[in-house]
This record gives sequence, structure tokens and C-alpha cells, in this order.
Amino acid sequence: GEMHEIDYDFSMLIPPFAGVGLEAFDKDGKDITDKLFAPNKFLKVDADYTPRPFEEWSAADWPKTYQNPSYKNLFAVGIAFAPPHLISKPMSSPNGTPINPTPPRTGMPSAAMGKTVAKSIRDMIDGASEPTHEASMSEMGAACVVSTGSHIFKGSAATMTVYPVVPDYDKYPEYGRDLSLTFGEIGLAGHWMKYILHHAFIYQAKMKPGWTVMPD
Repeated sequence: GEMHEIDYDFSMLIPPFAGVGLEAFDKDGKDITDKLFAPNKFLKVDADYTPRPFEEWSAADWPKTYQNPSYKNLFAVGIAFAPPHLISKPMSSPNGTPINPTPPRTGMPSAAMGKTVAKSIRDMIDGASEPTHEASMSEMGAACVVSTGSHIFKGSAATMTVYPVVPDYDKYPEYGRDLSLTFGEIGLAGHWMKYILHHAFIYQAKMKPGWTVMPD
């Protein structure tokens, strides 16, 4: 909350997380940007975007099919869809700068969403009138392995799991998550896990024998 200067050898500046700012127009040339996109420029999906205070947020607000409510042929997964709200209580620094974690929408969650939407689109091509599969972030878990050193014997990585990704205080009143499935550790085992996953992902990306049965 204070303005100051600091010396550094390396810095990383992260811009505000937002969509690319596309504009949309209907067949008559009418601007429908606000109809398709949220103020943060991400695509609106089947979420509940009704403004509410933190105390009234619900896991049910989050999308399940990732279909745009106005145009049924539009879907958005991963970082493309507009979250209905944050995943934790809004906080700020003394000078008013927002301090809020962004809902994680990459990696495992994106893979689950992508498969769900792909299956729904397949079924809709075959005749289904509505999406046939769901994958709410309030019902899925995720794992993340972050490298903190690459040495084969001295390396380390932070290994984290969280369930569900979006807190559900109706199901888990105290913390919003199942603590038996939400934890983190750091050590050499995590580094080896990251190493194995690295090669497994490349193997899968090359569509080598058995790639379809490998988990994401």
C-alpha cells in the first residue's frame, strides 16, 4: 500500500488478465459486443452473471456446458470464458489496489472443459438440441506441479492439488473444499513427477500408440 522504489536484477510484469477485445456485429451490422462478451472481454457462457456480494456467491453460478446463451453454436473453454465472479473474497491493498486470485482455467481444468465441449458438439452435430455433457469447475479437481529446481538429484518442485477448483461452501461449509484432497508439498519427488509428465505429454501430443487412453 506504499509507493517506493526497489533495486532488482530481474523483473516480470504481468498485465491485467483480460480478453483480446474482439468486437462482434450481427448480420444487420448491429454491435452485439456487450451481448457476447463480459466487460473483461471474455465470452459469456452459461454462468450466472448477476452482480452479488461475496456472501451470496454460489458454486452454482459457474458454467457447466460453456455454451453462449445467445448463440448456441458458440462455446468458450479455458481462459476464453468469462467467470461469473472471483473464487475468493475480494481484497485490496491500503491504497485500493485489488488483490485477488484469478480462477485457474488452464491445464487440467481446460482439458476437462475441452473434452466436455467437444463431446457436446459431436452429439449436437448428430442431432442433439442441447449440450449433452457438463464439467463445472465447482465439481472438478485439479493438480499442478511447479518446478523450483531441475537437478536430477537436487531438483525440487511444488506439487499441489485442489478439490473442487471453485469453492463450494454448501458442500464444504468451513473452507469450501475437501481438505483430504486439497494439499501441497515441495521436494524432489515433485521434480521427478514433473519430468515424467513432461515426456508423457510430448508422447501424447505426437499421438503415439496408446495416447488416447493417457489421462490429461
